[in-house]
Amino acid sequence: MRINLGNARWLVLLAMALAAAAVGRGWAQDPRGNQDDTQWHPTRAVLRLEDYAGTQACAACHRAIFEKQKTGEMALSGARPAESRGLLEHPVMSFEHGSYTYSLRREGGQAIYTVSDGHDKISEPLFIAIGANSELFYFQHHGEFSRAPINYSVSQGKLILDGEFKSFAPASLEAALGRPLTTDALRECLRCHSPGTLVGDHFDMAHLVPGDSCESCHGPGAKHVAEMRAGKHDASLIFNPAHLRPAEELDFCGDCHHTIQQVKQGLFHGRTVIPQAYRLVESHCWNAADPRSRCTFCHDMHAPLEREAAVQDVKCLACHAASAAAPVRADHPGKACPVGQKDCAPCHMPKVSVAGSMAFTDHRIRIAPPGAPYPE
Repeated sequence: MRINLGNARWLVLLAMALAAAAVGRGWAQDPRGNQDDTQWHPTRAVLRLEDYAGTQACAACHRAIFEKQKTGEMALSGARPAESRGLLEHPVMSFEHGSYTYSLRREGGQAIYTVSDGHDKISEPLFIAIGANSELFYFQHHGEFSRAPINYSVSQGKLILDGEFKSFAPASLEAALGRPLTTDALRECLRCHSPGTLVGDHFDMAHLVPGDSCESCHGPGAKHVAEMRAGKHDASLIFNPAHLRPAEELDFCGDCHHTIQQVKQGLFHGRTVIPQAYRLVESHCWNAADPRSRCTFCHDMHAPLEREAAVQDVKCLACHAASAAAPVRADHPGKACPVGQKDCAPCHMPKVSVAGSMAFTDHRIRIAPPGAPYPE
């Protein structure tokens, strides 16, 4: 089949990115610590350009899913800076911290990041904005990759100081720019937010491909597309995560949403609320034999996150009895809540702020008294 040349560049970059992410990290591991190098994972290495079809080829048959997915958090997890939600809503923004003023502005097809101390200033173009709900900004200065100390809070509609910079007290204008990043640290950010940008240890910012698309989760689709066009409906040529068992799906999603293995390595000490896969395994609701114990039972990966309490309550009541008078049955193994049958998540999946940063929904479902420290 013919591949659109406009998509060819990013497909090469995506394939090489997946290879780079797999090196040194090994295959993704499931919550029980087992390795699986046979099934597709979002960071599994595939290097053949002809294996990829591109999202538009997927959209030809899956238009409704494609249209939903492109507005969801996964697709919006990375953005070209000038197309970030913050700068689309506010073409010019500024924020003051100490004696420094931080500003962002759209300028043509770029986003310019400037830091001023009132006398001098330094400006650099951003190369990516990362995050669907809180956008972090990355740039280069003197050839060094760095992260800006500010982010755009979508809920607040303004620039704020990033939580990891609460004690940020730069002694110079150069230091005020932000935090330098190692190649490994930047790779860790981009492997899930913009995998097509990474080529080995080189980051090709001129051809940045932000966010996650169809083939990030379903694997290379060229063979599948070719078979569909030929009328040979062989579904085995594309990976479908819906066929995974709960523990396998948790491992699969954990490739980007963090697994117990990363927690065991100490990567989230004091911040274990962040790895959703780990928190769910530690939850009283986790049951690897129950198909309702899976990420996609509550989340539609092809759509924006459902935040309405009523929608979330339906998921809880799929397992829990709706009233104290209702018997506990095999299809409803959870007891009725003695407090109520609505607004379940705020009590049992509280929001937790980490180091003054954005709040994370704790997926360790439990009875959580207000103000009680969350368990590591």
